[in-house]
Amino acid sequence: MGRNDLCKCGSGKKYKKCCLNKEKKLNILRNKIELSQKAETDLVEKIYNYSKNEKFNNEYIKASEKFYVVNDIPENEKFYKLFLTYYLNDYITEHNKPITLMFYEENFNNLNLVEKEILKERLMSYISVYEVINVDEDKVLMKDLLCEDEVVIEDINVIENVNAGEILLGRVVKIANVNRFLDIVISISKKTSDLLIKDILNVYNKTKESYKDIKEFLIYNRLMMYKYMQQLIDPKVLEKFRQQKDKVNEDLCSVEKIICDSLESEYIEEGIKVWRNYKLKSKDIKGNENSWAAAIEYHIKKENKVNITQAVLAEKYKIGVSTLGKRYKELKQYI
Repeated sequence: MGRNDLCKCGSGKKYKKCCLNKEKKLNILRNKIELSQKAETDLVEKIYNYSKNEKFNNEYIKASEKFYVVNDIPENEKFYKLFLTYYLNDYITEHNKPITLMFYEENFNNLNLVEKEILKERLMSYISVYEVINVDEDKVLMKDLLCEDEVVIEDINVIENVNAGEILLGRVVKIANVNRFLDIVISISKKTSDLLIKDILNVYNKTKESYKDIKEFLIYNRLMMYKYMQQLIDPKVLEKFRQQKDKVNEDLCSVEKIICDSLESEYIEEGIKVWRNYKLKSKDIKGNENSWAAAIEYHIKKENKVNITQAVLAEKYKIGVSTLGKRYKELKQYI
């Protein structure tokens, strides 16, 4: 199209005074996004190949069991991309580190500067709730509603499909100098975002003494956030999750009821298994229900590499720290 031709958008203005600069900006942005995606794809392929090392045998299965809200249903295929990021980037292996971190440490001398920066950004990224403040030709300004920061996104797919005021749930990461969403971004209603934020802050406030700030909390609790995403992406998953939870709640003893009411959803089943296993092996169980529920949560959080202290849990369950420590020692004897 000639610079002096009438613009094809129908504004009646010449192309050079209308859409020319906009299209130049978008072309530059598309090139940046393409380079960013290629750099990420090539690096993820290297990490995935590294994850096939025999030292990671059975880790994939263990990660799957932790990740999915419900098991053995076709709906889980929709979340494979999310799971792969979790498995490679967030899941803590039996070596006490994520696969991506181990890859970074073992291949440090063979990585270029761009690859090193991408790995650092991925490891420090987190899922949050964002409100779109402004949409420009080549960027979107958003506010992180949990961390109360502003962030600029240069993701062409987001730019073309969102409006000011829209609320998004996703994981922002800087890849090859481009801020964009990793994997999937979900548009949610104001009502849903309010409920989600309230739920997340409720969990954070119960354990905030264990974290420097809410960003650190979100980094350590990415699994929790991914489970929210699964339920929001597919209503069938949410319904099956509710059915499973209702089934678990049937005929529970008092300790199990406290576990169901107090633990995050991804730890409830594990908590009940720990308690029932302890009851089978222990001949004499003493102490109140809250102290046992607190000990079980402390054990599970330690096993899952969640940063938590006995003092925080003692306050949560309204018991003494020494009581929690005593119950934890008794629990450890049989599990």
